[in-house]
Amino acid sequence: MARPRSRMPRNGGLPSGAYSYTVDLRSAAIPYLVCPAGCLLAWPAAAASHHWWGTNPWAAAGITAAGTGLTVLTWAAGRARGVIRQRVSTMLTATGSVWALGATIGAPWERPWLDLWAGGTVVASVAVAVMRLMAKANPGEQAATTSGGGGLAEVVAALKDARIGRPKVDGAKVAATITMPHGDTLADVEGSRESIASALDVAPTAVRVHRDPDSVRTGRIEVVPVDQLRRTIEWAGPSAPGRSVGDAPLRFGLAEDGEPVGMWLTGRPGVRPATHVRATGMTGSGKTEWALVVMTDYLTRTDGALIVVDTVKRDQTVKPVKDGLTLLITEDDHAEAFFDILAEQVIPARTEALGREDLTEWMPGCSLSHLTVWVEESAAWSGHPALVQVAERARSAGISLVLSQQRWTHDRAPTSLRSQFATNVCFGIDSRDDPSLALTGETVDAGASPQSWGSSKPGYLYIESPGIPTTRWPIPCRSELANRTDLAEAVAGWATVRQPLDPVTARALAPVMPTTTAPTGPAPADGGRDDDPQEEPAMATRPGVNPNDPPDDVDPSKELDTTPTPRRFSLALPKQSSPEQAREVLRRHITALAEQGHTEVRPADLGDVLAEVGYTAKWLSKALAELTTGPTPLLMPLTRNGRYRILRTA
Repeated sequence: MARPRSRMPRNGGLPSGAYSYTVDLRSAAIPYLVCPAGCLLAWPAAAASHHWWGTNPWAAAGITAAGTGLTVLTWAAGRARGVIRQRVSTMLTATGSVWALGATIGAPWERPWLDLWAGGTVVASVAVAVMRLMAKANPGEQAATTSGGGGLAEVVAALKDARIGRPKVDGAKVAATITMPHGDTLADVEGSRESIASALDVAPTAVRVHRDPDSVRTGRIEVVPVDQLRRTIEWAGPSAPGRSVGDAPLRFGLAEDGEPVGMWLTGRPGVRPATHVRATGMTGSGKTEWALVVMTDYLTRTDGALIVVDTVKRDQTVKPVKDGLTLLITEDDHAEAFFDILAEQVIPARTEALGREDLTEWMPGCSLSHLTVWVEESAAWSGHPALVQVAERARSAGISLVLSQQRWTHDRAPTSLRSQFATNVCFGIDSRDDPSLALTGETVDAGASPQSWGSSKPGYLYIESPGIPTTRWPIPCRSELANRTDLAEAVAGWATVRQPLDPVTARALAPVMPTTTAPTGPAPADGGRDDDPQEEPAMATRPGVNPNDPPDDVDPSKELDTTPTPRRFSLALPKQSSPEQAREVLRRHITALAEQGHTEVRPADLGDVLAEVGYTAKWLSKALAELTTGPTPLLMPLTRNGRYRILRTA
């Protein structure tokens, strides 16, 4: 009868991964017979040695040297077996060597050598049997040894007398419970992860410590000797095409233990909250490839609308998914206006519509599309007041914000913004950066070490997100890698399942939407989608364009192109006025707004000025800034390139 047993996988000259071997239970007593059998054979060996070399002094010297060498070897080899085993085995070897020398010279059948042999055989056999029995009774002794010297139990217990449970092999991972003495905490083990990794000869990220939520003394230590993510993971395609954004998480990769990894953007009452996402990673760490996979998965759902803001790389990054975007913003001025409109018009309109349906957050099947605003290279916008407002208010309106940038240091993003993100996705970061700025302190203490990856392991990441157990947050993951052509085909192939943007959001976004049709009039009383085919749509407006004055190169007899394909904004402007005339027109418009009772003004409110003077939005920003200076300023800035308060109209 046999049963399989598992050994701990080891690194450094030993087989990688977990493996099994078979032991015959009928031979379980053989290890206990090794010592007495060796002692019995020692007597005839000593008798033969006495017969041949009993009177030879050189033979005595050789036996002495051999015994000394065996004793030293036993002491050195015993280090990996604990202090007790080392000392007992060394003592037995030294005693046996002395007896062999004396029996060779004085004959093993003469006293006291015969008495020492008889009594020593019994003592040595019992001592060895006791050590084996005690090792079975103590689970800590079951940890396998490594080439670095010392097993898992010995390495950890040496820190502060920690007690280690029997290590269990789960795939390529070895886990064991750990209990610290009274008065000590697992912080001692967490702070010694690199020492443990060195003793076990594994990578620093291979050692993780998980705390017991009900105790600061107990927890679990895991060791993964072999990197299970070293091979590229090919994209498996959309995870739930044709389903709602709220029905399944957005899948994008695999965890170290082979489990699929994804994230929820939507919430469910009593289960998980809706979430914003911040992605961190240095250049070359794989953020872009991950972003495209997530965007594609989102765009194959039925009720999601995706807006991308990228004023640095423009459409270079998102080209494979561009045809599925609701809006792509690539200009600084347009991004400025978009964030203002998102905070002041879109969010209030959506929360009002959800309120009419008696919903406190977005749910699948409601009247609104789920809206995701993805800001690439977001460092330039992280401190924008309107963006902070969006982060604070958007989740209840069914809007998820995704910000991606290389660093989240205090000079790149205010604390009020960083605190709004429940989901953190961290790729490799610079070794000089603090990982606790990208991940929670608990995850870093448990063993997360993104700074050890840098850009050398593209796609490697940690994720913290509602819907993922906190015990899995320190587990390394890797995002899937997709061919850009495959992503574009998936977005195009599932275009028929994507519902159009809901009328409430489309109406609120009209000032920054591309030239297309948009619903007009008040929102339906029930907050539902406005599908009345008899309602006349009106062309959406945007800063700098007068919808009542079409460009000269448009043939009015031809139907307008209303394809909702995202495109960069273009401004059709008349002949430019002189700078002095333009400034006078701007002052006149601001005066008119003040006379109508307005106390504030924004660039988005001055589209008629640009249409009249023929200048760009960049000129408008500079002109407004000039009106905030001088001995008698006309305006006072309230936000950076955003709202201004009108101080006087004379």
